[in-house]
Amino acid sequence: VATGDFQQAEFAADLNKVHNGTASSEYSDPVEFYGRTYLTKGLSDLLIGAARRLSGAGGDPVVELQTNFGGGKTHSMLALYHMAGNKPASDLAGLDILLNEAGLSVPETVNRAVLVGTARGPSNPANTDGGPQIYTTWGDLAWQIGGQEGFDMLADDDAAGTAPGSELLE
Repeated sequence: VATGDFQQAEFAADLNKVHNGTASSEYSDPVEFYGRTYLTKGLSDLLIGAARRLSGAGGDPVVELQTNFGGGKTHSMLALYHMAGNKPASDLAGLDILLNEAGLSVPETVNRAVLVGTARGPSNPANTDGGPQIYTTWGDLAWQIGGQEGFDMLADDDAAGTAPGSELLE
């Protein structure tokens, strides 16, 4: 930064790019990400609450991130994304200590879904590898969590561009 030899885009975290595997390693590699991340009290509380929820030990089911622009919302979401990923917490600097001190662990398998509202528009269906074209956020969520079986539950609503009812979502 002092020499002016950097690209501004290098400092812009993008959850969608991380999820799609197109982000730079400082954001996409969980080990590197946690190695560069300082766990503030707020971020630590968020991670502990999520670990509680994922392990069935309580934790809020919904968390609202309220910060100003540049306040760390995306960084927090990336920390959660990597915590619930396929790397054990013992490999993630800082997270390992945080969870150990809280007496928590994260299940080895967590079905993650990433929905970035600005990633694509409604007239741009998502193309899945060998699966259906997906038109709605609900269809995307169902596909990411349940694969073909999950998507099939919402396929009619996805094709019609309508939101499924809460009964179907449950």
